[in-house]
Amino acid sequence: MPKEMDVDDIHEVIRLHVEATKRTLDAGFEICEIHGAHGYIIQQFLSPATNQRKDGYGGDRQGRIRFGLELIEAVRAAWPQELPLFFRVSCVDGGGWAMDDTVVLAAELKSRGVDVLDCSSGGIEGPLTLHLVPRVPGYHVPFAERIKRETSIPTMAVGLITDAHQAEGYLQAGQCDIVALAREMMWNPNWPVHAAAALGVAKPHELLPRPYAWWLQRREDVRALNQAVPTGA
Repeated sequence: MPKEMDVDDIHEVIRLHVEATKRTLDAGFEICEIHGAHGYIIQQFLSPATNQRKDGYGGDRQGRIRFGLELIEAVRAAWPQELPLFFRVSCVDGGGWAMDDTVVLAAELKSRGVDVLDCSSGGIEGPLTLHLVPRVPGYHVPFAERIKRETSIPTMAVGLITDAHQAEGYLQAGQCDIVALAREMMWNPNWPVHAAAALGVAKPHELLPRPYAWWLQRREDVRALNQAVPTGA
């Protein structure tokens, strides 16, 4: 059976997140995201399905979000102010945490220096909680849109975003500020470059490392030259 964390345990977990944040900075990353979704420790505090505590870290919503907020305050203090801090949340989890809760949490996170809310779902009950949100293209976009509208925090949406025009449409409509891809990037690691080409960017190869970009642009130049030469010349 899980052991309920005491206050010393809570402080230690927060300390470990701070140390991980410092290592992230030392490694050269320019974005830090705290994972508060999908059954990890922060969500275990957020969700009434798993948080059965009787102290100040449990009970009502304000008690259940306390751990996450204290952790974010400590991480924000360790992460440079000029670099963005993201927070990933399960907007609904199937265990009693709902969108109204996420909107409140988002506002609290924003006031503590979180720059972007990464909107996902699930992670507490059921087989991957697939029953919670129908898996249709862009299925987390409505969550991102509502949170952005009601709290003004920039949001990131993920979930069956596979096509360049689909992704650009969400951004142009103001439904989210960033789109994230997971399995589509596993299938096609150069998806952003292909998307740039599909959306009419003049030199999409320049998004790649310089040696790649040079060779690919050279290939395009040669193709264009060959097409310009009259047949039989």
